[in-house]
Amino acid sequence: MLITQNQSDFFNVLTGANSQIIEQSLISLYEALYGNDFIVDEIMDRKKARDIVYQVIQDMPWQNEDSESALDNDKDKASYIIRRLRDCGWIDFVTDKVLLIKIFTFTKNGKQFSQTLYTSSDEEHVLVRQRNVRATKASLLSYQQSDDPADLIDAINFSKYIVSDLSDNINDVREEKNLLMSLAMEDVKVAGGKFINFVKDKFASDIAVKFGKDSANRYILDIEEIVKDLCLENFELREKRLYAHFPSFRKNPNALKSILDAIDNRLKNACDTKLPLLKREISSYIHRGTVIFRQTNSLFFNKNKEVTQIAKNIKDKNKEDKEILLRNIGKAINYPSLKLLNLNTIKIRRTHKKEETISFLSEEITMPKEAYMKSSFEQKKHLAFSYSQKEIKSYINRHFEEADTHTLSNHAFTINNPKDLLIALYANDIMRTDSDYEIDYTGNRCKNNYFETDEYVIRKKEKIGEE
Repeated sequence: MLITQNQSDFFNVLTGANSQIIEQSLISLYEALYGNDFIVDEIMDRKKARDIVYQVIQDMPWQNEDSESALDNDKDKASYIIRRLRDCGWIDFVTDKVLLIKIFTFTKNGKQFSQTLYTSSDEEHVLVRQRNVRATKASLLSYQQSDDPADLIDAINFSKYIVSDLSDNINDVREEKNLLMSLAMEDVKVAGGKFINFVKDKFASDIAVKFGKDSANRYILDIEEIVKDLCLENFELREKRLYAHFPSFRKNPNALKSILDAIDNRLKNACDTKLPLLKREISSYIHRGTVIFRQTNSLFFNKNKEVTQIAKNIKDKNKEDKEILLRNIGKAINYPSLKLLNLNTIKIRRTHKKEETISFLSEEITMPKEAYMKSSFEQKKHLAFSYSQKEIKSYINRHFEEADTHTLSNHAFTINNPKDLLIALYANDIMRTDSDYEIDYTGNRCKNNYFETDEYVIRKKEKIGEE
């Protein structure tokens, strides 16, 4: 627990006039122990910890409070912060039995919250996850081969970030779009530079990966196949092993099935909802950025309008006036070697800008042949199950016209494609609520090359007023 009898003021240390100094001290202490990728101080004594806090105090202004009025110099202030962090349960000093000195360390809760502060402050090295989908697939494959439940936990953890990171990307693009429009109202040039920087940095390094190498659309069929195999092969044995390694999952009677369904649903959510929404947001951002970029180019080319106007004025003058005007222009701009141009050769043409269709988000890697075949099969299967009431009536009426009668048995149904098969199989259930037909069961069986069902007779109802 964070708040205990001995540590009742855990968060109180981050309040007060000097809370920013204490927060930065925690960040600097955490960075010294864990943050630097190349230099890590595995052993830090009290003096070194105090020196780190002392350096923070040197860079930030200190505000005296009533309880801190006795602090005269910065070293005393640093020692005061160290004592307060220790009393509130953020840090501790443990005796090293080998070196026989007290070394600095974070408490469990102190390390967790200091890591959060450090991560939120390190904007230049924010962790960008670019392998969520691929890591999910690799963990599931490893789990399928080794039956190690730890691989399954890795897969569910990686899959959590598939949707959450796409949601973050969507929100980031929206914020960038609003910022771009705000900058455009103040300075179009600055907005144009912002647009270029976003496309070059944020889009190329993070967002583009979601549509290319780590696209959910690219791997969803493979992951669905793995999940299906895991649900069929040694399911009970895998579930028992999961409970043995992670007893906390015993609270869920279908833990393994729930985990596999969660991974599958996250992939589908990413493909069906998040990726299309992200693509629309990027399309809107690119459209607005293109408009701003054109305005920037327009401002650049409008600077040459004055030169064009001068050329028009010179062209309308006679020969003597042209020489006088050019001489005066030469003196005004202090150009040493001005030559007389043959203005008759100057042609003024109105330029037309060719509108270019901007194509973006196009994947460089084409879909594999096997994945394409699976996708085509799924689409055809989906279309086969999609039929309307109008199509059912058309199917039934066509058979009535061919038989030229008002009574029709389901023996007469012809099947030419999957949709005909489904309509013939379920027509009786769907048409029970239809007011144009009556269905009477004969008690016999109807059998064809595809299925066997109850025999029934369909009769057209006579409409009121029909002769």
